[in-house]
Amino acid sequence: MKKSYVRSKKRLRLSIKVKKILMNILQWLLLILIAVVVGYSFIVMCFQTINVVGPSMYPTLKDNQTVIVNKLDYKVNNIKRFDIIAFSKMNENEYYDIKRVIALPGEKIKISSGNVYINSEKLTGLPFNDKILLSGAVSEEITLKDNEYFVLGDNVNNSEDSRYNNIGLITKSEVIGKVTKVIKPKSDKGKVK
Repeated sequence: MKKSYVRSKKRLRLSIKVKKILMNILQWLLLILIAVVVGYSFIVMCFQTINVVGPSMYPTLKDNQTVIVNKLDYKVNNIKRFDIIAFSKMNENEYYDIKRVIALPGEKIKISSGNVYINSEKLTGLPFNDKILLSGAVSEEITLKDNEYFVLGDNVNNSEDSRYNNIGLITKSEVIGKVTKVIKPKSDKGKVK
């Protein structure tokens, strides 16, 4: 009787230890699963990768590069002049354009004699040196509405941008986020300026 009681007690202790180990393992697995789900959700909601298509942003960005778009930045900060943005003019999220912001809401913009004028003053500090050959929709001064942005490609004479009706002015709701880094190919990795 005493031996059977001792065996039962040992089995009970062993069973309790096994249960504790299994509970610890389950807790760790649950914690890892939660971390993966939270991490993935953070990345999906805050960042996105987009492939550059075409030469319109050359030399800043090149065809077939992969860039990271910070989707969170414009939820807390305003879009600034010269920011490079990704936007979509379509209802689906399958195609994105990437351009540089030149004029902000409420500003007047005109392109004349190859130069950009904001509120009748020549814009300086442009990231490209080329004279703009085609003024398009801004050969006459236009005023942007409260939620509109005017964008140009850095390869200004080989870019479809706000000068043309197929792109036109960009609204804040069409902006996906700020292009911040090139991640592919490895030889081009780095911050976007």
